[in-house]
Amino acid sequence: MSKDAYSLWLVGGTALLVAEVALPSRQYALDSLLFAQLRSDKLNGSRFADYARWYSGYREALEARGWVIPGSRSDYQPLQGSVPLTQRLTDELQARHPGLSPYLQAAIARLSQNEVQQYLRPFTLDEHGQATHVVYELGVMLPGPSLDLCGLALTTATPATQILPGAVLASSPTDKVDLRTTLATLGEQLTEVDRESLHALLERKQYAERIRNLGVLNPEGSHANL
Repeated sequence: MSKDAYSLWLVGGTALLVAEVALPSRQYALDSLLFAQLRSDKLNGSRFADYARWYSGYREALEARGWVIPGSRSDYQPLQGSVPLTQRLTDELQARHPGLSPYLQAAIARLSQNEVQQYLRPFTLDEHGQATHVVYELGVMLPGPSLDLCGLALTTATPATQILPGAVLASSPTDKVDLRTTLATLGEQLTEVDRESLHALLERKQYAERIRNLGVLNPEGSHANL
């Protein structure tokens, strides 16, 4: 496999591109992301109800598992109905990692497939009455190991059945997108016992099935609209 190859993983509500050269720490990164989501669900409630609070707990749980966060950022931007839903996430990642562009296009195409959406919808879409709450996170794992995670949350009148990662949503001038970016590197104090105990915990609680491998991304032939 080429050193530039990336596989796509689903970790609860996070879609993570994993560089092949980051393989040695891949399992712990996947386990950490899942643990952090579950921990914040327990302490802060649904990500759809209060995304800012939930995300703060999610980030803190990552730190508790040995990840050092040198940088994080939040921003509110207009929804802009002319822009595909996940373009803000791909733009962020492409700006920091220009070579990712074709792999991100391939990832969005894969994430839009029906069978993948069936898995993702409980983590990314919540419909109540006339409103749909949307939460997406897209990230990349690189050697170091390091994580670059980009998330967004918004509320729209578009029915959940019409929302896909590359969808263009109708919007009003007051509609906002809550954008969150977190950069994380694995601390040096982590031991093999730490890795094994976290994985064993997720297995014992039967949460490990929420981690899914969607395979190696093929940037050729991707027609995602970014």
